[in-house]
Amino acid sequence: MYNIRLLRQLRWPGGPHRLMASQHKRPHLLGSSDQLEQLKSNYFERRQELSGDEWHSVRHSLIEGYKHINGHNVDAVILGVCSGPQQLPLAKNYVDYLRSTGAGPNAATLGRLLRVYNAAYHTRPLSEAEQRDILQICDSLQAAHETLDATSCEQLIHGLVATTDHWQRALPLLEMMKVTSTPSVSAYSALTEKAFGQSDQTELAWRLLEEMVLARKQPKCEVYLALLNRLAQEPATASVQLERLLQFLERHSILVTQKVAERLLQLGELLPQQLRVTSSRLGPLGKCLECRQHLQPVAISEEQFRQLSECFLEKVLIRGDVFQKSTPEEVLRFKQYVEKTAPYDCVIDGLNVAYSTGAKKAPQQLAKLLATVVRHFKERNKRVLVLGREHMRKWSKTAMHYVQNNASLFLTNNLSHDDPFLLYATLISGQETDFFSRDLMRTHAFLLGAELKPIFRRWQQEHQFSLVTQTQTGRIIVKEPIRHRLCVHKAKAGAWHVPYCEAYTPNPTDSFEVPEHWLCLSLKT
Repeated sequence: MYNIRLLRQLRWPGGPHRLMASQHKRPHLLGSSDQLEQLKSNYFERRQELSGDEWHSVRHSLIEGYKHINGHNVDAVILGVCSGPQQLPLAKNYVDYLRSTGAGPNAATLGRLLRVYNAAYHTRPLSEAEQRDILQICDSLQAAHETLDATSCEQLIHGLVATTDHWQRALPLLEMMKVTSTPSVSAYSALTEKAFGQSDQTELAWRLLEEMVLARKQPKCEVYLALLNRLAQEPATASVQLERLLQFLERHSILVTQKVAERLLQLGELLPQQLRVTSSRLGPLGKCLECRQHLQPVAISEEQFRQLSECFLEKVLIRGDVFQKSTPEEVLRFKQYVEKTAPYDCVIDGLNVAYSTGAKKAPQQLAKLLATVVRHFKERNKRVLVLGREHMRKWSKTAMHYVQNNASLFLTNNLSHDDPFLLYATLISGQETDFFSRDLMRTHAFLLGAELKPIFRRWQQEHQFSLVTQTQTGRIIVKEPIRHRLCVHKAKAGAWHVPYCEAYTPNPTDSFEVPEHWLCLSLKT
């Protein structure tokens, strides 16, 4: 923890000033910031090697200058400062210095050196001598430990993928990581990127990519860039592999980055006989302003809806953790109530709605907001079910009487999870029924499995209403569902539409917002 903070201070000018001014509880520099800047200027910038005396001085200055740098972690801190691709000679020089002292670098320090090698590999091919050094480090670490921890495995993976002929040694290390944890995005992406760069390892790359996404890891954009770069060199396979990529992105609802979009545009210019790629935006009702086609409706088929409804009861509602917060008796009572009062046009999560504008409001205000949402649908002649908790009986009688008189009302015990009940009632009412909640339902989507999750997400997008805000006059602003698809997909006339975002994020949002930027892409057979 402290190493990361210190690295930020060491690597970016001005960092210590901000930290010391606004975050006084963080580690303090005992010397002045001028001394720190002088240390960086003298030793780490534009230097490829230091003498033994200079390295000794650096270590001493860091240990004496920071409370939380000591003899055990100073080596890792220094390698962290020397982590840029141009600083590989300096990082190697420091490791040589440690060996010359007789103490030698520890496993963590060698692991960081492998990361520096990887950084350099992404800017230029490594020499045979550099690759031999990587292999020697990996051999020594693996010889010293029969089983490596996940962090060490990841460091070795980053080192091995920087080699030309020995990168597949990293595959067993990925499996070793699974013994104690799910492999990281970084480990998966490094291996998948390397595999896509090899013309004879395409199937391995696709297997790793699928495995990564099913483990809920968002692939880094370098993975897709590796595939596109290889297709630029092997145009004969471009159409088939691009179609496969687009289908993969559609299946997993993945939003690529601007970097990937720009490479696709370049590929279109490079291979005009095979594909046409243009930047585009969406007009009203999801019309592509480039090809003038409307994006596909998000609605699912009757058969998909039947599968979703049947699977939901088995995989989500009837599960042990539902009954930890509820009881079989309550679930049975709810099902019987739904059988008597369904179908509904809209199912409302009463507590979620009431708390939409703040949970600390008085019960009278909460009840009034819920009644306002019920009125919104009642005025549109909708048949409504409101789900709530027993404690809501104590809310404003006037507002709750309005809810009871204008909607079906089912109250669960105060510990129950509302979402499974909400989704069950919505699904059982038929394919035209909507629901009202701000909850993104991530857990339930995941529990349905890889095949049904995208179907659930499409159904959710088509049918979920939510409250945006309530004005000072009491009027509510409701967010209505977006009826066209928001992910990569092919329109009826054959053009693919590819939304993209500005930058990579490991945890993309699940909210249904229309992406601002799109590509219009046509593959030519």
